[in-house]
Amino acid sequence: MDIMNPNSSGTTKFYGEIEEIEDEVESRFNLFKNFDTIPNPPADHRFLTYKKDSSMVLLESPLGQKIQQEWNLLKKNLPKSIFVRVYESRIDLMRIVIIGPPFTPYHHGLFFFDIFFPRNYPSCPPKLYYHSYGLDLNPNLRPGGKVCLRMLATRYERIIQEWYACYTQEWNPKHSSILHVLYSIQGLFMCAKPYSTDQYNKKAFELTCEIVIQVLREPPMNFEDFVKGYFRKRAHPILLKFRQEFDGNKDQLRIIELFTNLYRALEKNGTYCMHHLCFLKSIKGSTEEESIIMEGYLFGGDDDYVEDDDVDDEEEGDDNEENKSDVDGNCNVDEVEDVKGGDNEEEKKAR
Repeated sequence: MDIMNPNSSGTTKFYGEIEEIEDEVESRFNLFKNFDTIPNPPADHRFLTYKKDSSMVLLESPLGQKIQQEWNLLKKNLPKSIFVRVYESRIDLMRIVIIGPPFTPYHHGLFFFDIFFPRNYPSCPPKLYYHSYGLDLNPNLRPGGKVCLRMLATRYERIIQEWYACYTQEWNPKHSSILHVLYSIQGLFMCAKPYSTDQYNKKAFELTCEIVIQVLREPPMNFEDFVKGYFRKRAHPILLKFRQEFDGNKDQLRIIELFTNLYRALEKNGTYCMHHLCFLKSIKGSTEEESIIMEGYLFGGDDDYVEDDDVDDEEEGDDNEENKSDVDGNCNVDEVEDVKGGDNEEEKKAR
């Protein structure tokens, strides 16, 4: 490998006396753009067969020209926490992922949405579908995939939203854009306490952890490289946040099971996380039966997590050893980069 050639199979970084090899996963992640156009939409796109005649939308048509304007707007104004993929053969489709913001129960999570531009766009707003994985994460993001935004709502839905004091901008064909929609969606995740009680806010974080597990198991197509690379970088902050949130939690067995599944998912993704098992060792069951069950989680195998494990154990062990070298036993969340850059300065100060 030529360390001076960026096109070689790997890139070598030097930190003092430590040599760190950038593997293929990290390399692909670092090359992943906030906005990109690819030839064809993925087979798992929600709206792929929604309108069979929509594939005839041409760039030269009025709708095609409007969508191109939207693309240009996104290229120039997308925040670093939103990633978008559009498609040459289906310009009426789009897929986005939003990163959960700091200081919220959704921090570190990845939330995916599919978008469809109807033929009468922008007279009518775009249609959205949220990849919920069957989880009831947020009052405005339903398990069936419905996104409840005033901007996209019918008159009846707006009345309901007003009743619950959900005030957001309405869709205006002359001024609204898909960028406004993305900001509105992002706003659903910006609340530090989306629920009125700490119990429900912790539940929101639990569900975010569940989504992390599900996204790692079934990453939406076109985002596989991003998902793998992102969670390799965020594995330690996620587990540290979990330990802080649920230290001393009374419902220990449920929390232990969730932590174990989360830990195994992140380890299988290629991050060495063994030192986080001290969290399990610090918890003792209130009864002998609970203690036996927790010992099973702590010392048991991976069979209850991996349903179709086609990965050789020795190869997985080798991957863990590669990641082990740059992880200190007392992991400091400040040392882990946020997404593709440094951690948020305000977040560091808060910690």
